[in-house]
Amino acid sequence: MDLGPATPPWRFPVPDLIVEVLFESTETRDRGTKFIDYSAQGVTEYWIVDSERRVLEQYINEKGVLELKKKSNSGTVESKAISGFVIEIATLFDEQKNLDAIRLLFAG
Repeated sequence: MDLGPATPPWRFPVPDLIVEVLFESTETRDRGTKFIDYSAQGVTEYWIVDSERRVLEQYINEKGVLELKKKSNSGTVESKAISGFVIEIATLFDEQKNLDAIRLLFAG
């Protein structure tokens, strides 16, 4: 579908934060085409969650380029795009910790 240059930016706004769960079948696209596109479009923050290696990569847009700010399997990650959003990286990979975090989020 060709939307042409007249498409207003509010119709398809650029996301502040994108989180991709990495799969072997999509890794090349997630780290290649999508990464370049998100950077060019001005996405503020891009997370790649590698569930096989249990690692989170956090990229922050600095001057129009997504730059790696954190790559870790422990500790916490603080979002630049969502003020006050901090999560333990282990929570992303542990089902019970994940459920506890969701309960806390909805209780609060």
